[in-house]
Amino acid sequence: MASGSNGSGTRKVVRRNQGDLYRPPTRFERLRSRIESLPRLRLYVGLMVGTWLLLTAIVGLNTSHLNIFGVREGAGYEVGDVARTDEYASRAITYEDPVATEQARNQAANEVREVYRRSEEVPEAVVQNVASFFGQVEEIRASDAPPGEQTTLVSDASPFALSEDVARSLVFIEDEDLEDVERYTRENLEELYSTVAVAEDRVEEIPSSEVIRLSEARSRLTAAAERDASGEVGTLIEVLSRGFLEPSYVIDRAATERERAEAANAVEPVQSTLQPGELIVARGEVVSREDVAQLEAIGMIQDTDPWQALLGVAIVVGAQLWVARYFLERFGRKMFSAGAVSRLVLAALLVVLFTLVARLFTMLSLPVYTIPLAGLSIIGTILLGPRLMFLIVVVTSVNIGIIAGSDFLLVATLLVSSGFAIYTVVRVASREQLLKAGLVIALVTAVVTFAMSLVGGADFPVAFWQGTLGLVNGLLSLMIAMVLLPVLENTFNLLTPMKLLELSDLGSPLLQKLLRRAPGTFSHSMQVAVMSENAAKRIGADALLARVGAYYHDIGKMEHPAYFIENQIGQMNPHDALSPTLSAKVIKRHVKDGMDIGRAWDLPQEIIDMIAQHHGLTRIEYFYQKALRENPAGSVRESDFRYSTGRPRSKEAGILMLADTVEATVRSLSKPTPKRIEEVVSDTIRRKLDDGQFDESELTLREIHEVGVAIREAVIGFLGPRIEYPQDSGEAKSRRKGEGSQRALETPQATSSPSGKGS
Repeated sequence: MASGSNGSGTRKVVRRNQGDLYRPPTRFERLRSRIESLPRLRLYVGLMVGTWLLLTAIVGLNTSHLNIFGVREGAGYEVGDVARTDEYASRAITYEDPVATEQARNQAANEVREVYRRSEEVPEAVVQNVASFFGQVEEIRASDAPPGEQTTLVSDASPFALSEDVARSLVFIEDEDLEDVERYTRENLEELYSTVAVAEDRVEEIPSSEVIRLSEARSRLTAAAERDASGEVGTLIEVLSRGFLEPSYVIDRAATERERAEAANAVEPVQSTLQPGELIVARGEVVSREDVAQLEAIGMIQDTDPWQALLGVAIVVGAQLWVARYFLERFGRKMFSAGAVSRLVLAALLVVLFTLVARLFTMLSLPVYTIPLAGLSIIGTILLGPRLMFLIVVVTSVNIGIIAGSDFLLVATLLVSSGFAIYTVVRVASREQLLKAGLVIALVTAVVTFAMSLVGGADFPVAFWQGTLGLVNGLLSLMIAMVLLPVLENTFNLLTPMKLLELSDLGSPLLQKLLRRAPGTFSHSMQVAVMSENAAKRIGADALLARVGAYYHDIGKMEHPAYFIENQIGQMNPHDALSPTLSAKVIKRHVKDGMDIGRAWDLPQEIIDMIAQHHGLTRIEYFYQKALRENPAGSVRESDFRYSTGRPRSKEAGILMLADTVEATVRSLSKPTPKRIEEVVSDTIRRKLDDGQFDESELTLREIHEVGVAIREAVIGFLGPRIEYPQDSGEAKSRRKGEGSQRALETPQATSSPSGKGS
């Protein structure tokens, strides 16, 4: 008979009511499940390598890398190119103006006076010219040419302009006189060059008495000619010596160029300033040298090897990811209490996404100060937490600064504004609060951008315009956050304050199913929720998480609601037909059923963890003692009567375990007085501590005591004063008899062994 009852009970228990408790997973849920099922090492390595490749490509690659394929379109400008679009300065920047610098250096070089030296070659050349000329004169005189022609030939042979009278005299003069003219002309020139150097009259400074001007040298030659001879011979000596005279104090070209080069190099490059929004070159205009310099300054043109720059970016991004890896190893366990894989994938996605947005802004020539990095701070802080977001913001700001041409002021602006955004939204708990925080962030971003523009040397009107761009940045960040936040929190199933508020809606489909299928469990969950919230507030834990976790902690009872005492109103107890082992199995199963239902409804992992841990590893004491009585030989395995889904691992889960046990125990009391309630709370805490149920939670002994006080106050507030109405003695006796076994399912105090509640 017992065997038959057990067999029938087994069939009733194992048959799962699929109904509408389990919904098919969505496409994103299937994808997330597939990702989370990958081997951890392969997933983490793949995620790091993929992130490194994507960030390196986004930050380091630009159109100049197309040159390797012979494509130059969009690869920048060269002098003489026609501008394809209007090019504006994206930020205030000081750059080296090559045109102005060249003008300044040329001016400095031109101001350097010519350097002179005394030439030894000039006197020798002059003497040779004298000898050559007189040699030609003698040949002409000895020729058979008519006198007139000889005169012309003499004039043509002269290296300087020779008058016809002087040429005729040289033709008809006596040979002896011609020899005197040649000798005195040569000697006078040699004597002059041996004593002084002859400089041009235009030379401004004569360094010493050893240098005379050309006019003075000619005067000396005239005096020498008058001293040497008179008449026609003296005139010829004067004319020829003065004619052959050339300056021997000449320009030293090498020294002059050297000094001019030194003067030019001493001139510092001329710095010019571009204001944000200033037009550099209009579409259709020919690009000048100055335009190229300005485009290089704002990063539109790179004069370095783009592949070397790409290698540098790859190393920088690799260093960033290495720091991130160390950071996650050091703090990851604290930051990722649940859903570590989803959070890491989301973190990588956000970094890549907002870096790509920055690249698109620069490609479209949009103002870089409108890049909405504060939106990343808002989304990431709410979904991933502030600690990780500080690291992500630093990494992304540096990458955006590289994309924008190594703009330090832009990096500083993004860091300050995004850091403020993290601080502002860290305690946001609703969409309305997020909207207000976003408006504050927009104003602060405007002020920070305005201030940074002044630091960068921008004029006040330009800085005001930059501040306006900062305001646009903040508003754009807010809009992006408002749009992406619900999408990402649902896609990655991450718990946020807004998500908790949605889950706390008692009109949600899942809670309504709990109300219809297991109304007693629903009422119990509501009371446990209030107790948990009150206790969480007392110790500074997440009160909203504690309340919502309590709402859903017993949803597994919807599978077999009649097997739990709170739902057995006016019904027979089905455990009467089951063995203690099978009854314990049914009771334990509601935890795993709750986890399955939670996953099917895509509840956040934190809620599923609270469902799994709300009984800890406590023993179902009533059925364990019943089994011992029915099997006195001692063949009862204690593990069959203990929950196996783990001890509480968070403060909220520990609070829920204590509140759940206390609520069920107090509900079983026939006359709950404040004194008895206090005893129940104290005894429950003692037994949980002795059984090690708080060993893995983050609760301290002081916090456990405070939780107990808060739960006691909440329970006393629930019960209040009661009026006991008279009833038929037979009815009271029957009710007490029916409550006997049912109360044992809920009340761990029913036996002396420390355990958790059996439901």
